[in-house]
Amino acid sequence: MSSPRILIVDDESPLRALVRPYLEADGYDVVEADSGPSALEAIARETIDLAIIDVMLPGFDGIELVKKVRAAHDFPIILLTARREEGERIAGLRLGADDYVTKPFSVPELVARVAAQLRRAQPPSDTAEEEVVVGDITIRVAARTVSVQGRDVDLTRREFDLLLALVRHRNRVISRTDLLNEAWPSTFFVEKTIDVHIAGLRKKLGESLVVSSVRGVGYRLETS
Repeated sequence: MSSPRILIVDDESPLRALVRPYLEADGYDVVEADSGPSALEAIARETIDLAIIDVMLPGFDGIELVKKVRAAHDFPIILLTARREEGERIAGLRLGADDYVTKPFSVPELVARVAAQLRRAQPPSDTAEEEVVVGDITIRVAARTVSVQGRDVDLTRREFDLLLALVRHRNRVISRTDLLNEAWPSTFFVEKTIDVHIAGLRKKLGESLVVSSVRGVGYRLETS
């Protein structure tokens, strides 16, 4: 079995040189790119299992790179951002990034997040098709697909996990903290990340998804 291949996309070669040995020590193969275009070339050339992408890149930035990658690939993406770049972090999450790390960061923590994302990306060991129907929405859990009135809807990995957590607690209020812990364990997101992904689900699922905000508490998925 081949080792997972990690793509590091950052125009700072010292940062890539710092992170690479830690990843290799954990048994990963590492591919490097220093710009948006060179990252796309690497993805076309190699089988990538996870990408670490800096927001500030030459050619085109990391947010645009996430958008281009998500048009064709579903491997996990971790964004590297500066603390002042909250808007970029939110944009990246909406486009399909799975996690983010703010600079300066702990390299061992970054490697731990890589491991957590790869674990979550593994297909379920039980291949039985569990189908959950909520109103017009049909969720096929093992296949990780969602349809609305028979029309397939493309959700990011994060959005799918969040939708499943909401469905499991339908017609009950669930706090942002509990949603965070149930949908995305072993991550380090702040609670307002939930709001970003709820907005994404509402946009993609439309009126078929009735999620009420409960001020100061969390959310409730309403079903008739």
